[in-house]
Amino acid sequence: MSEKATSGTASPAAMTAAELRARLPHVWPAFFAVHGSFTEVQLRAMPTILSGWDVLLSAATATGKTEAVVGPLLERHLLAQRRDAAPALRVLYLCPTRALVRDMFERLRAPLERLGVSAGMKSGDTGPVPSEAPPSLLITTPESLDSLLTRAPRVLATLRALVLDEIHLFDDGPRGDQLRCLLRRVERVREHHQATAGDPSAAGRVAARRSGPNGRAPLSPPRRLQSVALSATIPDVWGVAARYLSDPVVIDVRGGRPLEAELLPMATLGVLATALAERGAAKTLVFCNTRNEVEQAAAYLSGRLGYEAQVFVHYSNLDASLRRTVEERFAAASVAVCVSSSTLELGIDIGTIDEVALLGPPSTPGSFLQRVGRGGRRGATMRVLCLARSPREYLRFQALLALAQRADGGEPARGANGGRARLPPRSYAFRPSVLVQQLFSLLKQSPTGGVRFADLRRLAPDEVSDETLHAILEHLTVSGHLRAWRPGEWRPGERLAALADAHEIYANIGGEALGATIVDAYSGRTIARTTRPRLSGETLLMGGRPVEVAWHDRFTFGVNRGTRPSDEVLRFRTAPQAVPLELAQGVAAELGLAPSYLYLLEDGDQRWLFHFWGDVYGALLSALLAAQFRDDDDDTAGRGAGASNELCFRLPEALAALPPWDVGLSMVVAHDLLPRLQPSLELGRFHPLLPPTVATRSALEQLDLPRFEALYRAARVVGTPDALRDRLRALL
Repeated sequence: MSEKATSGTASPAAMTAAELRARLPHVWPAFFAVHGSFTEVQLRAMPTILSGWDVLLSAATATGKTEAVVGPLLERHLLAQRRDAAPALRVLYLCPTRALVRDMFERLRAPLERLGVSAGMKSGDTGPVPSEAPPSLLITTPESLDSLLTRAPRVLATLRALVLDEIHLFDDGPRGDQLRCLLRRVERVREHHQATAGDPSAAGRVAARRSGPNGRAPLSPPRRLQSVALSATIPDVWGVAARYLSDPVVIDVRGGRPLEAELLPMATLGVLATALAERGAAKTLVFCNTRNEVEQAAAYLSGRLGYEAQVFVHYSNLDASLRRTVEERFAAASVAVCVSSSTLELGIDIGTIDEVALLGPPSTPGSFLQRVGRGGRRGATMRVLCLARSPREYLRFQALLALAQRADGGEPARGANGGRARLPPRSYAFRPSVLVQQLFSLLKQSPTGGVRFADLRRLAPDEVSDETLHAILEHLTVSGHLRAWRPGEWRPGERLAALADAHEIYANIGGEALGATIVDAYSGRTIARTTRPRLSGETLLMGGRPVEVAWHDRFTFGVNRGTRPSDEVLRFRTAPQAVPLELAQGVAAELGLAPSYLYLLEDGDQRWLFHFWGDVYGALLSALLAAQFRDDDDDTAGRGAGASNELCFRLPEALAALPPWDVGLSMVVAHDLLPRLQPSLELGRFHPLLPPTVATRSALEQLDLPRFEALYRAARVVGTPDALRDRLRALL
């Protein structure tokens, strides 16, 4: 393992294990004594955290990151203080999912009880946080923190430390932008508390930081909110650190368990069943990319594994209590297979997993690393079975495996020119749709029932202009979500009241419209949500087993165990999963192709251009060339040059070189293409409530045209070598 340089920021000197143990007199027996020593990650991270720095800790799974953070924060901010103080919240631990909140609570419960530290959890599945006697450590999600800010903000006034777990899953998305706003709101609550707690100078001192490279004056630890972020290995560690932390130290620990992968082509699900039987793993976690695939695979595996094994199903539409039952039963089973969507990518406790199987490649390298990291956590290697259903999937798996090696510090993938593929950097842009949601939440929090421009300005990041904020307020007033009150003040409008009543104002998580609830026909217990109701007598495959609709009542229908073949597998709508530029370029590297070349393949009377730019930029290039090709009376602009996938598209005519870059035409084409591309851009669920000009600008920022322009200008069109023709033809 090696630690990445901290870009000039001088972190505290390293400690020996004995020195570190002496600095942790309270938490050593509860957290670390059972292991007898510290992990390498803990030795690197804990001295810096104990010294009060904000830290981004990036390391592989199963390396002791959680203990490396919670232990020193408890030692510093709670256990070293007076124990007779009134109950107060000191440490807030934010997780990306409700399931991980519950799992982290169970994981920390025993050592915290030994320490006498009260802990609590808050999510949509739990009750409220007691205001008069809050826990010392609270584990929650950003959405529940948002709710807590509106209902009981004073609970957060005594906060001293904050943990942002799995920060890579938030960053550069609507939830990450919401989190940035929430951190500002938490600081605002603390500022107000300190300014009114009998110390007139406290509010000014809140903004100060501990002495560091910038020479700012030190501040006593209780007055400063120390923040620590945890992540798997991510490429832009300093960008992530700057967005969520103050004067951060980045500790980037490379290395981990080696990956033992087998890659097989899969024509039918029979290949999956045979491979699982031959590999002989007692406990296997099978990941699918959609909930429909989960149901299909589980139904096929039931009774076809060639050995006695329980088959479980896990995905987000299943009721939370049912998912918990699956997690507990799978953890307790000795021989079992659990088929899951992305819901089990995170560190939820499901017992020891011998290996992971992937039915098709995930769409991003980060998701791939999360999934393979679930296997063999107590072993020396991570075992993964990769099943590809097409030549494109086979190459994407090869690219993901190469990128995983690169993330682990191995040799990077190289193209035909022998050099490392250097991609133009991605630009981060804050999503203003999050400010719509935050404005609604502020109204709920406001003791006067109204908000002013200054309130919105305080929570918005500095890069958002005043002009944008005024436009949002004016547009929401016109749309009926706000109503003007006294001069410079707004209150909820009729349309906002309906959202608040439905508790739809705390989350930026987009989702499908789930119009029907599935319940147990006899007990009435909720089982799952789906898109439409079913009629009595229909049969479905659900949870890998046939069920029959016993009764229906408008948007609810009851099911029991079916006794005859199912009519269909329970279906769900699935959001598009765009293959990103980085993964598509990884495929090019696996083929030995130069990253800046576009390969022209002539196949009979058809011409194909292989760009390896992924779904979004491939669609943009296709549409741009279509606009160049069309005649004046040929209305084909915006529809693309022809049939396409994430690697290539069909050309209507020969192409010797890309036309010169045309800024005006690229903007026109991008505007025309935005409606098609928006589902892949993660604009946030409140994006439709933005003023049209702000919404368009935000979508274009996420499209990142300067990055596309850099790719376009560097690209060269070349013919396909004869030795490569068959391989590219197989990717059509």
